[in-house]
Amino acid sequence: MPDEESYLDVSLRKIAKGAGIGFTGTLIGMALGYLSRMVIARFLGASDYGLVCLGFAAMSIAATLSLVGLPSGVVRYVSFYRGVGDRARIKGTIISALKISVLLSLISAAFVFHFAGWISVSVFHEPRLPPVLKIFAVGVPFWVVASVLIAATVGFQDLRYRVYVNDVFQNVFKLVAITVLILLGFGVTGAAWGWVLAIVLMPFLAFYFLERKVFSVLSPEVRAAPMGRELFSFSLPLIFAGIAGLIMGWTDTLMLGYFGDASDVGVYNAALPTARLLSVFLGSFGAIFMPVASELYARGAIEDLRKVYSAVTKWVFSLVLPASLLMALFSDWVLRIMFGAEYVVGARALSVLALGYLIICVMGPSAQVLQAYGKTRVVMGNGFFGAGANILLNYLLIPAYGVDGAAVATGISLVIVNALHLFFVYRIGRMQPFRMGYVKPLLASSAAFLIVYAMTKYVVGVSLISLVGMFFVFLTLYFLLLLLFKSFEEEDLAVMRAIDQRLGTRSDWVREIIKRFL
Repeated sequence: MPDEESYLDVSLRKIAKGAGIGFTGTLIGMALGYLSRMVIARFLGASDYGLVCLGFAAMSIAATLSLVGLPSGVVRYVSFYRGVGDRARIKGTIISALKISVLLSLISAAFVFHFAGWISVSVFHEPRLPPVLKIFAVGVPFWVVASVLIAATVGFQDLRYRVYVNDVFQNVFKLVAITVLILLGFGVTGAAWGWVLAIVLMPFLAFYFLERKVFSVLSPEVRAAPMGRELFSFSLPLIFAGIAGLIMGWTDTLMLGYFGDASDVGVYNAALPTARLLSVFLGSFGAIFMPVASELYARGAIEDLRKVYSAVTKWVFSLVLPASLLMALFSDWVLRIMFGAEYVVGARALSVLALGYLIICVMGPSAQVLQAYGKTRVVMGNGFFGAGANILLNYLLIPAYGVDGAAVATGISLVIVNALHLFFVYRIGRMQPFRMGYVKPLLASSAAFLIVYAMTKYVVGVSLISLVGMFFVFLTLYFLLLLLFKSFEEEDLAVMRAIDQRLGTRSDWVREIIKRFL
Protein backbone atom coordinates (compact mmCIF):
# COMPACT_ATOMS: atom_id res chain seq x y z
CA MET A 1 0.00 0.00 0.00
CA PRO A 2 1.48 3.42 -0.88
CA ASP A 3 2.68 5.58 1.98
CA GLU A 4 1.08 8.92 2.85
CA GLU A 5 3.62 10.98 0.96
CA SER A 6 2.92 9.12 -2.28
CA TYR A 7 -0.84 9.50 -1.76
CA LEU A 8 -0.36 13.23 -1.29
CA ASP A 9 1.84 13.56 -4.37
CA VAL A 10 -0.58 11.57 -6.54
CA SER A 11 -3.57 13.55 -5.25
CA LEU A 12 -1.95 16.92 -5.90
CA ARG A 13 -0.99 15.86 -9.41
CA LYS A 14 -4.53 14.65 -10.11
CA ILE A 15 -6.00 17.93 -8.94
CA ALA A 16 -3.42 19.99 -10.82
CA LYS A 17 -4.01 18.11 -14.08
CA GLY A 18 -7.76 18.22 -13.63
CA ALA A 19 -7.71 21.87 -12.68
CA GLY A 20 -5.57 22.67 -15.71
CA ILE A 21 -8.03 21.23 -18.19
CA GLY A 22 -10.96 22.30 -16.02
CA PHE A 23 -9.77 25.88 -15.75
CA THR A 24 -9.09 26.16 -19.47
CA GLY A 25 -12.41 24.62 -20.40
CA THR A 26 -14.40 26.53 -17.82
CA LEU A 27 -12.75 29.78 -18.86
CA ILE A 28 -13.60 29.11 -22.50
CA GLY A 29 -17.13 28.06 -21.58
CA MET A 30 -17.78 31.07 -19.38
CA ALA A 31 -16.36 33.40 -21.99
CA LEU A 32 -18.57 31.91 -24.70
CA GLY A 33 -21.59 31.89 -22.39
CA TYR A 34 -20.86 35.47 -21.51
CA LEU A 35 -20.72 36.34 -25.21
CA SER A 36 -24.15 34.76 -25.67
CA ARG A 37 -25.53 37.00 -22.94
CA MET A 38 -23.82 40.02 -24.50
CA VAL A 39 -25.40 39.27 -27.88
CA ILE A 40 -28.88 39.07 -26.34
CA ALA A 41 -28.33 42.14 -24.18
CA ARG A 42 -26.96 44.31 -26.96
CA PHE A 43 -29.33 43.26 -29.76
CA LEU A 44 -32.54 42.99 -27.75
CA GLY A 45 -32.04 45.46 -24.88
CA ALA A 46 -32.35 45.12 -21.10
CA SER A 47 -36.08 44.31 -21.07
CA ASP A 48 -35.98 41.36 -23.52
CA TYR A 49 -32.72 40.17 -21.99
CA GLY A 50 -34.54 40.11 -18.65
CA LEU A 51 -37.26 37.88 -20.14
CA VAL A 52 -34.67 35.36 -21.31
CA CYS A 53 -33.02 35.43 -17.87
CA LEU A 54 -36.37 34.70 -16.21
CA GLY A 55 -36.95 31.79 -18.59
CA PHE A 56 -33.51 30.37 -17.85
CA ALA A 57 -34.19 30.79 -14.13
CA ALA A 58 -37.37 28.73 -14.44
CA MET A 59 -35.53 25.97 -16.32
CA SER A 60 -32.71 25.97 -13.75
CA ILE A 61 -35.15 25.62 -10.88
CA ALA A 62 -37.08 22.80 -12.57
CA ALA A 63 -33.90 20.92 -13.49
CA THR A 64 -32.35 21.25 -10.03
CA LEU A 65 -35.51 19.97 -8.35
CA SER A 66 -35.60 17.05 -10.79
CA LEU A 67 -31.99 16.10 -10.10
CA VAL A 68 -32.68 15.83 -6.32
CA GLY A 69 -28.96 16.19 -5.57
CA LEU A 70 -28.05 13.15 -7.68
CA PRO A 71 -25.02 14.56 -9.58
CA SER A 72 -23.10 15.02 -6.33
CA GLY A 73 -24.11 11.53 -5.26
CA VAL A 74 -22.98 10.09 -8.60
CA VAL A 75 -19.59 11.80 -8.34
CA ARG A 76 -19.15 10.65 -4.75
CA TYR A 77 -20.14 7.00 -5.23
CA VAL A 78 -18.49 6.50 -8.61
CA SER A 79 -15.19 7.82 -7.23
CA PHE A 80 -15.65 5.90 -3.95
CA TYR A 81 -16.34 2.53 -5.60
CA ARG A 82 -13.68 3.20 -8.18
CA GLY A 83 -11.27 3.47 -5.25
CA VAL A 84 -12.23 -0.04 -4.09
CA GLY A 85 -12.66 -1.52 -7.60
CA ASP A 86 -16.40 -2.28 -7.44
CA ARG A 87 -17.59 -1.91 -11.06
CA ALA A 88 -21.04 -3.36 -10.38
CA ARG A 89 -21.86 -0.58 -7.93
CA ILE A 90 -20.45 2.03 -10.29
CA LYS A 91 -22.85 0.86 -12.99
CA GLY A 92 -25.69 0.64 -10.50
CA THR A 93 -25.06 4.20 -9.36
CA ILE A 94 -25.31 5.61 -12.88
CA ILE A 95 -28.41 3.63 -13.88
CA SER A 96 -30.25 4.34 -10.62
CA ALA A 97 -29.56 8.06 -10.94
CA LEU A 98 -30.94 8.11 -14.49
CA LYS A 99 -34.11 6.23 -13.52
CA ILE A 100 -34.93 8.63 -10.71
CA SER A 101 -34.06 11.88 -12.46
CA VAL A 102 -35.66 11.25 -15.85
CA LEU A 103 -39.12 10.66 -14.38
CA LEU A 104 -38.90 13.73 -12.16
CA SER A 105 -37.66 15.90 -15.03
CA LEU A 106 -40.62 15.02 -17.23
CA ILE A 107 -43.01 15.97 -14.43
CA SER A 108 -41.20 19.28 -13.81
CA ALA A 109 -41.11 20.18 -17.50
CA ALA A 110 -44.82 19.48 -17.89
CA PHE A 111 -45.60 21.67 -14.88
CA VAL A 112 -43.63 24.67 -16.19
CA PHE A 113 -45.10 24.28 -19.67
CA HIS A 114 -48.71 23.96 -18.48
CA PHE A 115 -48.58 26.82 -15.95
CA ALA A 116 -46.42 29.18 -18.03
CA GLY A 117 -49.25 31.67 -18.44
CA TRP A 118 -50.13 31.80 -14.76
CA ILE A 119 -46.46 32.12 -13.69
CA SER A 120 -45.88 34.94 -16.17
CA VAL A 121 -48.91 37.05 -15.32
CA SER A 122 -49.54 36.31 -11.65
CA VAL A 123 -45.94 36.18 -10.43
CA PHE A 124 -43.89 38.39 -12.77
CA HIS A 125 -46.61 40.57 -14.29
CA GLU A 126 -45.00 39.99 -17.72
CA PRO A 127 -47.58 39.11 -20.43
CA ARG A 128 -44.72 38.56 -22.94
CA LEU A 129 -43.10 35.82 -20.84
CA PRO A 130 -45.25 32.64 -21.49
CA PRO A 131 -43.67 31.67 -24.86
CA VAL A 132 -40.20 32.01 -23.35
CA LEU A 133 -41.11 29.83 -20.36
CA LYS A 134 -42.58 27.13 -22.60
CA ILE A 135 -39.44 27.04 -24.75
CA PHE A 136 -37.17 26.65 -21.72
CA ALA A 137 -39.46 23.94 -20.27
CA VAL A 138 -38.53 21.75 -23.26
CA GLY A 139 -34.89 21.77 -22.17
CA VAL A 140 -35.45 20.47 -18.63
CA PRO A 141 -35.26 16.66 -19.26
CA PHE A 142 -32.25 17.03 -21.57
CA TRP A 143 -30.35 19.15 -19.05
CA VAL A 144 -31.09 16.61 -16.30
CA VAL A 145 -29.86 13.58 -18.28
CA ALA A 146 -26.74 15.43 -19.38
CA SER A 147 -25.98 16.42 -15.77
CA VAL A 148 -26.09 12.81 -14.55
CA LEU A 149 -23.94 11.50 -17.41
CA ILE A 150 -21.37 14.27 -17.00
CA ALA A 151 -21.25 13.64 -13.23
CA ALA A 152 -20.39 9.99 -13.95
CA THR A 153 -17.37 10.99 -16.06
CA VAL A 154 -16.21 13.42 -13.34
CA GLY A 155 -16.45 10.58 -10.82
CA PHE A 156 -13.65 8.88 -12.77
CA GLN A 157 -11.54 11.98 -12.03
CA ASP A 158 -11.42 13.06 -15.66
CA LEU A 159 -12.76 16.53 -16.40
CA ARG A 160 -12.10 16.44 -20.15
CA TYR A 161 -15.54 15.23 -21.11
CA ARG A 162 -17.33 17.73 -18.91
CA VAL A 163 -15.29 20.41 -20.64
CA TYR A 164 -16.05 19.04 -24.11
CA VAL A 165 -19.82 18.75 -23.52
CA ASN A 166 -20.74 21.49 -21.09
CA ASP A 167 -18.11 24.16 -21.58
CA VAL A 168 -17.20 23.92 -25.25
CA PHE A 169 -19.96 22.24 -27.27
CA GLN A 170 -22.94 23.70 -25.44
CA ASN A 171 -21.59 27.24 -25.37
CA VAL A 172 -20.32 27.28 -28.96
CA PHE A 173 -23.61 25.91 -30.31
CA LYS A 174 -25.61 28.27 -28.09
CA LEU A 175 -23.66 31.33 -29.20
CA VAL A 176 -24.00 30.48 -32.89
CA ALA A 177 -27.68 29.53 -32.66
CA ILE A 178 -28.65 32.62 -30.66
CA THR A 179 -26.76 34.96 -32.98
CA VAL A 180 -28.23 33.41 -36.14
CA LEU A 181 -31.81 33.36 -34.85
CA ILE A 182 -31.65 36.96 -33.61
CA LEU A 183 -30.16 38.16 -36.91
CA LEU A 184 -32.97 36.34 -38.75
CA GLY A 185 -35.45 38.45 -36.81
CA PHE A 186 -36.85 35.91 -34.32
CA GLY A 187 -36.18 38.24 -31.38
CA VAL A 188 -36.59 37.02 -27.82
CA THR A 189 -38.08 33.64 -28.79
CA GLY A 190 -35.15 33.08 -31.14
CA ALA A 191 -32.73 33.74 -28.29
CA ALA A 192 -34.64 31.27 -26.08
CA TRP A 193 -34.68 28.55 -28.77
CA GLY A 194 -30.98 29.03 -29.49
CA TRP A 195 -30.22 28.51 -25.79
CA VAL A 196 -32.45 25.43 -25.47
CA LEU A 197 -31.33 23.70 -28.68
CA ALA A 198 -27.79 23.56 -27.33
CA ILE A 199 -29.07 21.88 -24.16
CA VAL A 200 -31.15 19.37 -26.13
CA LEU A 201 -28.02 18.02 -27.86
CA MET A 202 -25.87 17.77 -24.71
CA PRO A 203 -26.97 14.35 -23.35
CA PHE A 204 -26.27 12.61 -26.68
CA LEU A 205 -22.66 13.77 -26.71
CA ALA A 206 -22.27 13.09 -22.97
CA PHE A 207 -23.50 9.52 -23.39
CA TYR A 208 -21.08 8.93 -26.27
CA PHE A 209 -18.10 9.96 -24.14
CA LEU A 210 -19.23 7.96 -21.10
CA GLU A 211 -19.97 4.79 -23.07
CA ARG A 212 -16.99 4.86 -25.46
CA LYS A 213 -14.26 6.61 -23.48
CA VAL A 214 -14.88 6.12 -19.75
CA PHE A 215 -17.21 3.33 -18.62
CA SER A 216 -19.61 1.19 -20.65
CA VAL A 217 -23.05 1.35 -19.09
CA LEU A 218 -24.49 -0.95 -21.79
CA SER A 219 -21.84 -3.67 -21.44
CA PRO A 220 -23.37 -7.03 -20.37
CA GLU A 221 -20.08 -8.05 -18.73
CA VAL A 222 -20.84 -5.99 -15.63
CA ARG A 223 -24.16 -6.45 -13.87
CA ALA A 224 -25.47 -3.38 -12.10
CA ALA A 225 -25.74 -3.69 -8.33
CA PRO A 226 -28.84 -2.09 -6.76
CA MET A 227 -27.84 1.39 -5.65
CA GLY A 228 -31.10 3.31 -5.67
CA ARG A 229 -31.68 3.34 -1.91
CA GLU A 230 -28.06 4.10 -0.98
CA LEU A 231 -27.74 6.79 -3.65
CA PHE A 232 -31.06 8.38 -2.78
CA SER A 233 -30.24 8.34 0.94
CA PHE A 234 -27.00 10.21 0.27
CA SER A 235 -28.51 12.57 -2.29
CA LEU A 236 -31.82 13.40 -0.60
CA PRO A 237 -30.33 15.97 1.78
CA LEU A 238 -28.57 17.46 -1.22
CA ILE A 239 -31.87 18.14 -2.98
CA PHE A 240 -32.76 20.34 -0.05
CA ALA A 241 -29.30 21.85 -0.31
CA GLY A 242 -30.02 22.24 -4.02
CA ILE A 243 -33.30 23.97 -3.23
CA ALA A 244 -31.40 26.25 -0.90
CA GLY A 245 -28.91 26.86 -3.68
CA LEU A 246 -31.74 27.73 -6.04
CA ILE A 247 -33.07 30.22 -3.54
CA MET A 248 -29.58 31.69 -3.19
CA GLY A 249 -29.04 31.76 -6.93
CA TRP A 250 -32.41 33.00 -8.17
CA THR A 251 -34.21 34.83 -5.35
CA ASP A 252 -32.55 38.09 -6.32
CA THR A 253 -33.54 37.73 -9.98
CA LEU A 254 -37.07 36.56 -9.21
CA MET A 255 -37.70 39.26 -6.59
CA LEU A 256 -36.35 41.91 -8.92
CA GLY A 257 -38.86 40.64 -11.47
CA TYR A 258 -41.62 40.82 -8.85
CA PHE A 259 -40.80 44.19 -7.26
CA GLY A 260 -39.30 45.82 -10.36
CA ASP A 261 -39.46 45.09 -14.07
CA ALA A 262 -37.67 43.14 -16.78
CA SER A 263 -35.20 45.99 -17.27
CA ASP A 264 -34.00 45.69 -13.65
CA VAL A 265 -33.59 41.95 -14.17
CA GLY A 266 -31.57 42.61 -17.31
CA VAL A 267 -29.21 45.07 -15.60
CA TYR A 268 -28.69 42.78 -12.62
CA ASN A 269 -28.01 39.82 -14.91
CA ALA A 270 -25.22 41.77 -16.50
CA ALA A 271 -23.54 42.35 -13.12
CA LEU A 272 -24.14 38.90 -11.61
CA PRO A 273 -22.67 36.72 -14.42
CA THR A 274 -19.71 39.09 -14.62
CA ALA A 275 -18.97 38.61 -10.92
CA ARG A 276 -19.48 34.87 -11.29
CA LEU A 277 -16.54 34.78 -13.69
CA LEU A 278 -14.44 34.83 -10.52
CA SER A 279 -15.86 31.45 -9.52
CA VAL A 280 -14.10 29.83 -12.49
CA PHE A 281 -11.03 29.40 -10.28
CA LEU A 282 -12.83 27.69 -7.39
CA GLY A 283 -15.00 25.69 -9.79
CA SER A 284 -12.05 24.39 -11.78
CA PHE A 285 -10.21 23.13 -8.72
CA GLY A 286 -13.36 22.13 -6.83
CA ALA A 287 -14.71 19.88 -9.59
CA ILE A 288 -11.69 17.58 -9.51
CA PHE A 289 -11.08 18.10 -5.77
CA MET A 290 -14.40 16.40 -4.87
CA PRO A 291 -13.66 12.93 -6.32
CA VAL A 292 -10.04 13.08 -5.13
CA ALA A 293 -11.20 14.01 -1.63
CA SER A 294 -13.73 11.15 -1.64
CA GLU A 295 -11.05 8.67 -2.70
CA LEU A 296 -8.65 9.91 0.00
CA TYR A 297 -11.41 9.59 2.59
CA ALA A 298 -12.22 6.06 1.39
CA ARG A 299 -8.53 5.12 1.80
CA GLY A 300 -8.36 6.71 5.26
CA ALA A 301 -5.69 9.19 4.14
CA ILE A 302 -7.07 12.03 6.27
CA GLU A 303 -3.76 13.88 6.67
CA ASP A 304 -3.37 13.95 2.89
CA LEU A 305 -6.90 15.29 2.58
CA ARG A 306 -6.04 18.05 5.03
CA LYS A 307 -2.93 19.05 3.06
CA VAL A 308 -4.68 18.92 -0.32
CA TYR A 309 -7.53 21.05 1.03
CA SER A 310 -5.07 23.69 2.21
CA ALA A 311 -3.06 23.66 -1.02
CA VAL A 312 -6.12 24.01 -3.26
CA THR A 313 -7.46 26.89 -1.17
CA LYS A 314 -4.14 28.74 -1.44
CA TRP A 315 -4.08 28.37 -5.23
CA VAL A 316 -7.65 29.62 -5.55
CA PHE A 317 -6.98 32.55 -3.23
CA SER A 318 -3.86 33.63 -5.14
CA LEU A 319 -5.75 33.60 -8.47
CA VAL A 320 -9.02 35.20 -7.37
CA LEU A 321 -7.67 38.05 -5.26
CA PRO A 322 -6.19 40.23 -8.04
CA ALA A 323 -9.08 39.62 -10.46
CA SER A 324 -11.69 40.54 -7.85
CA LEU A 325 -9.92 43.78 -6.89
CA LEU A 326 -9.72 44.89 -10.52
CA MET A 327 -13.37 44.00 -11.17
CA ALA A 328 -14.61 45.77 -8.03
CA LEU A 329 -12.85 49.09 -8.63
CA PHE A 330 -13.30 49.29 -12.41
CA SER A 331 -16.85 47.92 -12.38
CA ASP A 332 -18.38 50.77 -14.39
CA TRP A 333 -15.92 50.34 -17.24
CA VAL A 334 -16.24 46.56 -17.17
CA LEU A 335 -20.00 46.78 -17.71
CA ARG A 336 -19.69 49.56 -20.28
CA ILE A 337 -17.22 47.54 -22.35
CA MET A 338 -19.03 44.22 -22.05
CA PHE A 339 -22.70 45.19 -22.24
CA GLY A 340 -22.98 48.86 -23.15
CA ALA A 341 -23.80 52.17 -21.44
CA GLU A 342 -27.36 51.05 -20.59
CA TYR A 343 -25.97 48.61 -18.02
CA VAL A 344 -23.52 50.91 -16.19
CA VAL A 345 -26.19 51.55 -13.53
CA GLY A 346 -25.30 48.08 -12.23
CA ALA A 347 -21.68 49.07 -11.46
CA ARG A 348 -22.15 49.23 -7.67
CA ALA A 349 -23.88 45.86 -7.74
CA LEU A 350 -20.93 44.38 -9.64
CA SER A 351 -18.45 45.77 -7.07
CA VAL A 352 -20.42 44.26 -4.18
CA LEU A 353 -20.79 40.88 -5.88
CA ALA A 354 -17.10 40.77 -6.84
CA LEU A 355 -16.08 41.23 -3.20
CA GLY A 356 -18.61 38.61 -2.14
CA TYR A 357 -17.20 36.03 -4.55
CA LEU A 358 -13.68 36.88 -3.37
CA ILE A 359 -14.63 36.04 0.21
CA ILE A 360 -16.26 32.70 -0.64
CA CYS A 361 -13.31 31.69 -2.85
CA VAL A 362 -10.92 32.47 0.02
CA MET A 363 -12.77 29.86 2.13
CA GLY A 364 -11.93 27.14 -0.39
CA PRO A 365 -13.85 23.98 -1.37
CA SER A 366 -15.31 23.43 2.12
CA ALA A 367 -18.63 22.01 0.89
CA GLN A 368 -16.76 19.32 -1.06
CA VAL A 369 -14.89 18.29 2.09
CA LEU A 370 -18.18 17.87 3.94
CA GLN A 371 -19.57 15.78 1.06
CA ALA A 372 -16.45 13.61 1.04
CA TYR A 373 -17.14 12.91 4.73
CA GLY A 374 -20.73 12.06 3.80
CA LYS A 375 -22.10 15.01 5.81
CA THR A 376 -24.73 16.02 3.28
CA ARG A 377 -27.21 16.92 6.03
CA VAL A 378 -24.80 19.58 7.26
CA VAL A 379 -24.51 20.99 3.74
CA MET A 380 -28.30 21.00 3.54
CA GLY A 381 -28.72 22.79 6.88
CA ASN A 382 -26.14 25.44 6.03
CA GLY A 383 -27.77 26.00 2.67
CA PHE A 384 -31.22 26.52 4.15
CA PHE A 385 -29.91 28.93 6.76
CA GLY A 386 -28.26 30.99 4.03
CA ALA A 387 -31.35 30.75 1.83
CA GLY A 388 -33.52 32.09 4.63
CA ALA A 389 -31.13 34.98 5.11
CA ASN A 390 -31.17 35.57 1.34
CA ILE A 391 -34.97 35.76 1.16
CA LEU A 392 -35.17 38.11 4.13
CA LEU A 393 -32.39 40.40 2.91
CA ASN A 394 -33.78 40.57 -0.63
CA TYR A 395 -37.26 41.30 0.73
CA LEU A 396 -35.90 44.15 2.84
CA LEU A 397 -33.36 45.61 0.41
CA ILE A 398 -34.80 45.26 -3.11
CA PRO A 399 -37.87 47.52 -2.59
CA ALA A 400 -35.62 50.24 -1.16
CA TYR A 401 -32.41 49.87 -3.20
CA GLY A 402 -33.35 47.85 -6.29
CA VAL A 403 -30.44 46.24 -8.12
CA ASP A 404 -27.90 47.33 -5.50
CA GLY A 405 -30.02 45.84 -2.72
CA ALA A 406 -30.18 42.51 -4.54
CA ALA A 407 -26.39 42.47 -4.84
CA VAL A 408 -25.86 43.19 -1.13
CA ALA A 409 -28.38 40.50 -0.14
CA THR A 410 -26.77 37.90 -2.37
CA GLY A 411 -23.22 38.76 -1.33
CA ILE A 412 -23.98 38.54 2.40
CA SER A 413 -25.94 35.29 2.13
CA LEU A 414 -23.21 33.60 0.05
CA VAL A 415 -20.63 34.52 2.67
CA ILE A 416 -22.86 33.18 5.46
CA VAL A 417 -23.27 29.77 3.81
CA ASN A 418 -19.57 29.32 3.08
CA ALA A 419 -18.56 30.49 6.55
CA LEU A 420 -20.86 27.82 8.00
CA HIS A 421 -19.32 25.17 5.73
CA LEU A 422 -15.87 26.20 6.94
CA PHE A 423 -16.96 26.04 10.59
CA PHE A 424 -18.31 22.49 10.25
CA VAL A 425 -15.27 21.29 8.32
CA TYR A 426 -13.19 22.30 11.32
CA ARG A 427 -15.64 20.85 13.81
CA ILE A 428 -16.01 17.50 12.03
CA GLY A 429 -12.60 16.97 10.45
CA ARG A 430 -10.46 19.26 12.63
CA MET A 431 -9.09 20.92 9.52
CA GLN A 432 -8.99 24.43 8.14
CA PRO A 433 -7.21 25.61 5.00
CA PHE A 434 -5.55 28.82 6.15
CA ARG A 435 -1.87 29.34 6.76
CA MET A 436 0.63 32.17 6.99
CA GLY A 437 1.55 31.78 3.31
CA TYR A 438 -1.72 33.57 2.47
CA VAL A 439 -0.26 36.89 3.63
CA LYS A 440 2.31 37.04 0.84
CA PRO A 441 -0.14 36.86 -2.11
CA LEU A 442 -2.33 39.38 -0.27
CA LEU A 443 0.55 41.85 0.04
CA ALA A 444 1.74 41.26 -3.54
CA SER A 445 -1.72 41.72 -5.02
CA SER A 446 -2.50 44.81 -2.94
CA ALA A 447 0.78 46.50 -3.83
CA ALA A 448 0.45 45.73 -7.55
CA PHE A 449 -3.13 46.90 -7.57
CA LEU A 450 -2.38 50.24 -5.87
CA ILE A 451 0.36 50.98 -8.40
CA VAL A 452 -1.82 50.10 -11.40
CA TYR A 453 -4.85 51.95 -10.01
CA ALA A 454 -2.83 55.13 -9.47
CA MET A 455 -1.26 54.92 -12.95
CA THR A 456 -4.65 54.37 -14.60
CA LYS A 457 -6.47 57.12 -12.74
CA TYR A 458 -3.82 59.83 -12.71
CA VAL A 459 -1.36 59.09 -15.55
CA VAL A 460 -2.73 57.19 -18.56
CA GLY A 461 -6.48 57.74 -17.97
CA VAL A 462 -9.36 55.27 -18.07
CA SER A 463 -10.21 53.81 -21.49
CA LEU A 464 -10.57 50.40 -23.10
CA ILE A 465 -6.99 50.44 -24.40
CA SER A 466 -5.51 51.65 -21.11
CA LEU A 467 -7.45 49.07 -19.08
CA VAL A 468 -6.24 46.22 -21.28
CA GLY A 469 -2.66 47.50 -21.12
CA MET A 470 -2.76 48.06 -17.37
CA PHE A 471 -4.15 44.56 -16.85
CA PHE A 472 -1.00 43.04 -18.33
CA VAL A 473 1.13 45.49 -16.32
CA PHE A 474 -0.70 44.35 -13.21
CA LEU A 475 -0.09 40.66 -13.95
CA THR A 476 3.62 41.32 -14.46
CA LEU A 477 3.92 43.30 -11.22
CA TYR A 478 1.96 40.67 -9.31
CA PHE A 479 4.23 37.87 -10.51
CA LEU A 480 7.40 39.85 -9.71
CA LEU A 481 6.17 40.70 -6.23
CA LEU A 482 5.24 37.06 -5.59
CA LEU A 483 8.83 36.19 -6.43
CA LEU A 484 10.27 38.90 -4.20
CA PHE A 485 8.04 37.86 -1.29
CA LYS A 486 9.02 34.20 -1.87
CA SER A 487 5.37 33.16 -2.11
CA PHE A 488 5.99 30.01 -4.18
CA GLU A 489 6.64 26.56 -2.71
CA GLU A 490 7.88 23.24 -4.09
CA GLU A 491 4.33 21.92 -4.41
CA ASP A 492 3.49 24.87 -6.67
CA LEU A 493 6.19 23.75 -9.09
CA ALA A 494 4.71 20.24 -9.03
CA VAL A 495 1.34 21.70 -9.88
CA MET A 496 2.78 23.63 -12.83
CA ARG A 497 4.49 20.49 -14.15
CA ALA A 498 1.27 18.51 -13.88
CA ILE A 499 -0.69 21.19 -15.75
CA ASP A 500 1.97 21.22 -18.47
CA GLN A 501 1.62 17.44 -18.84
CA ARG A 502 -2.15 17.66 -19.17
CA LEU A 503 -2.34 20.66 -21.49
CA GLY A 504 0.88 20.13 -23.44
CA THR A 505 2.13 23.58 -22.45
CA ARG A 506 5.71 24.57 -21.61
CA SER A 507 6.48 26.59 -18.50
CA ASP A 508 10.02 25.35 -17.87
CA TRP A 509 11.50 28.83 -18.03
CA VAL A 510 8.96 30.13 -15.52
CA ARG A 511 9.72 27.28 -13.14
CA GLU A 512 13.46 27.96 -13.45
CA ILE A 513 12.87 31.58 -12.43
CA ILE A 514 10.68 30.55 -9.51
CA LYS A 515 13.29 28.06 -8.23
CA ARG A 516 15.73 30.90 -7.67
CA PHE A 517 13.30 32.57 -5.26
CA LEU A 518 12.23 29.56 -3.19
